[in-house]
Amino acid sequence: MATGTGIGSLIPVAMTLVGIVTMLRARRNRRAGKTATDSDHERRKHAAAEMERRMASYLAQRSAGGQDAPADDTRQENGR
Repeated sequence: MATGTGIGSLIPVAMTLVGIVTMLRARRNRRAGKTATDSDHERRKHAAAEMERRMASYLAQRSAGGQDAPADDTRQENGR
């Protein structure tokens, strides 16, 4: 059973080494100019920008008292 315990303690060490190797490879690729193009990332970025634009438009309309908001009604939402 001592063998199982020894192997179990090596797992965090192995995972740390894998992480370090991955970081070094990524750094080397960035320095060499080998960047992977991620078209899905670009699509999500454009979708997020569109959503922010729409939200800003909505908030501007809301703060300006849009058509659906009565101008002189000071009652609460439940009619009190």
